[in-house]
Amino acid sequence: MKLKEILKSPYFYFILLLPLGIFLLLAARFVPGFADFYYRSFYRVFGGIFGSITGVFPFSLMETGIASIVFLAVYWIIRIVLKAKEGKDAVLNYFEGVLMKILSIICAVVFLFCAFCGTNYYRRGFAEEIGLEVKNSSVTELYDLCAFLLEETTASGSKLYRKSDNLTVFEENNFSMANEAKAEFEKFCEDYGIMKIGFGRFGTPKPIICSEVMAYLQISGVFSPYTFEANICTAGPDFLRGATMMHEQSHLRGYMNEAEANFIAYLACVNSDSEFFRYSGNCLALLYSMNALYSADYELWYQLRVKYPDYLSADMAAQNEYISSHDTKVAEVSDKVNDTYLKLNDQQDGVRSYGKMVDLLLAYRRAM
Repeated sequence: MKLKEILKSPYFYFILLLPLGIFLLLAARFVPGFADFYYRSFYRVFGGIFGSITGVFPFSLMETGIASIVFLAVYWIIRIVLKAKEGKDAVLNYFEGVLMKILSIICAVVFLFCAFCGTNYYRRGFAEEIGLEVKNSSVTELYDLCAFLLEETTASGSKLYRKSDNLTVFEENNFSMANEAKAEFEKFCEDYGIMKIGFGRFGTPKPIICSEVMAYLQISGVFSPYTFEANICTAGPDFLRGATMMHEQSHLRGYMNEAEANFIAYLACVNSDSEFFRYSGNCLALLYSMNALYSADYELWYQLRVKYPDYLSADMAAQNEYISSHDTKVAEVSDKVNDTYLKLNDQQDGVRSYGKMVDLLLAYRRAM
């Protein structure tokens, strides 16, 4: 396709989206205050409207879109093979058209990521918004945090429904859990003065049909900036899924840092009226904090670990078994991709940034 033909074609407008998206990302990163201004104006308005529309659908549009792209790729390959019967020129002409379509899709994907996700990496953080002072802490403070979280976890989980194997189970289905998570997160946002976005079913978490695929990628949830959805993997034990739903909803509200998203999930859960969500949030915080204590002082960790009630030990063991059974080469590649993605978005610790949640918990504990 010649340059003049490209300039007159619809593809040209899609290609223009690429530099626009890069401009927004650079402005968010290097112009002070731009990311917060952009969030309050463009993101909040357009994202809220679009997310409210996609939220009407009970199934994941992201999952449907991925399936559609796969079928489209297969269709193009079949068409190219059939064109081979018409000769080399026919194949080249068709292939040229396919390449322009692919280029247009890539440009649109990059723009949407920059416009509805990438800019939010440079917003003011949640910890700063609520005035938390994050600083170095002693092992004694870490131990006290773990002891407090263990007490809270035990209290919130003692009356929950469990199967014969002592595993915690959410008594209704995943869609009921998602609706409850949506309502509880909205209440949390009101309590903490977080800007309201969208209306109706905006942000309601969506269970993924192909969750086993996500499990082998070691992904428990994913925020889609293309469909404004919080997509949730339903494989694995139930007890952490409530916190995962809160985590992904925090991304929809523009908090992209993984540690802060985990911290927000914890706060949303423990301030919930639901015992299941309180247990889920406390388990999430306890898991990270006890891992940090294990690295810092094994003996102190062991003093608390032997105090786990049977049901908590069963839940944690089930989670470990779930992770271990899905720990494959595919998971390793997925982890490296995620690590690179985080670093490219200015989270320089990569996947290790998840450990920063403990610092946030310690700061919050000091402020209580």
